[in-house]
Amino acid sequence: MNDRIGQARTLLDAIAAQERADAAIDPQHGTRWWIGDEVLPTAVVLLHGLTNSPPQYDRLARELYARGHAVIVLRMPYHGYRDRMTDAIAALRARDLEAAALQAVLIAALCGERVVVAGISVGATLAGWLAARTRIDVGIGVAPFCGLRELRAGLNDALGGLLRAAPNVFGWWDPREKEAQPPPHGYPRFATRSLGESLRISTELAQAPLGPHARRAVLVLNANDPVVNNPHAARRFDALRPLGVEVEHVVLQGLPAIHDILEPAIPQAQPELVYPALIDLIEGQ
Repeated sequence: MNDRIGQARTLLDAIAAQERADAAIDPQHGTRWWIGDEVLPTAVVLLHGLTNSPPQYDRLARELYARGHAVIVLRMPYHGYRDRMTDAIAALRARDLEAAALQAVLIAALCGERVVVAGISVGATLAGWLAARTRIDVGIGVAPFCGLRELRAGLNDALGGLLRAAPNVFGWWDPREKEAQPPPHGYPRFATRSLGESLRISTELAQAPLGPHARRAVLVLNANDPVVNNPHAARRFDALRPLGVEVEHVVLQGLPAIHDILEPAIPQAQPELVYPALIDLIEGQ
């Protein structure tokens, strides 16, 4: 086994051991990886969305691995708990998400000669955040949560600050479905404090310092997204251009009016339409 792969396996095994030692974490919802015994040309980090967990990417990760890529899917802090109604998500902070994303990139850099990061929602915003601060090759953000569709750009930053300062409140993602809301490996509720912390990452994306950065960032938008502010997300990703990052916009047409277009467990999602486009972007040079 290659020494770099050995180091990666040691780090991943340590993460898995910590997760197994925490009785709150569902062992079926923890960190997972698909790596061989040798360093591959490309290692892919897949970042799940807020209140989701690594099984979101099982189907896509297996397909990427079958195509010759190493794949790392790290469980984000306070996610993947046995209790889908847990209150723990209220403790989530932007720095927790950022630290986990950086850890995933570190491990991926041991597994591949180039690192591609792709994420959905807050995972997408993190992909842009990483593109602004690390030497990953490509950061791909699918429907990044940079702001709500109903609010103008500047108001979303103000909303983030308000949600971080105000007392936390829990809300249903779908008030009709409530606890029956899929996927089964995600939480049916969100914490307003965690939404505010997610918006903090968007603000930081626009304030990225000069320094190490990705070669390229790709913004992938659902033209029919009912949740996120697509023009605002475009402005956030375009803020990477002055840093030296090549930025590309891809708008997917003909998709349903849902936010999570990558989750196979959501009946309305059509991953068979989205995955090929995402794989092309991951493999593109």
